[in-house]
Amino acid sequence: MIIDEIRAFIEKQSWIFAKTYADKAPHEYIVRGRAAGTDEEFMHMVKYITEKGITMYFWNHPNKYIYLDGHHYWVMHNGEDDPTTIINRCNSDEYKYSITWKGKKQDQR
Repeated sequence: MIIDEIRAFIEKQSWIFAKTYADKAPHEYIVRGRAAGTDEEFMHMVKYITEKGITMYFWNHPNKYIYLDGHHYWVMHNGEDDPTTIINRCNSDEYKYSITWKGKKQDQR
């Protein structure tokens, strides 16, 4: 899936605001089987995120994320055949990102 196809898929969605996380992690989501477009398009987006995304942590939980047009996108699912797969997105301006050193010592040359 090329980036223009991803943008077209994103633009035709009716994103749902995640009310439960409004105060601690505001974001929106779409659910497999209820999203606009075909299941194939939905799963192409999932595959793109999981294959091309970078690993970042949210409360020590690793996930693959892509950044596109002011939003970060990530997936919640239990494998490719999971019918409850969710694609989430958040407004990148509303989050603080940091890099944390894991304590691995470097060779001093």
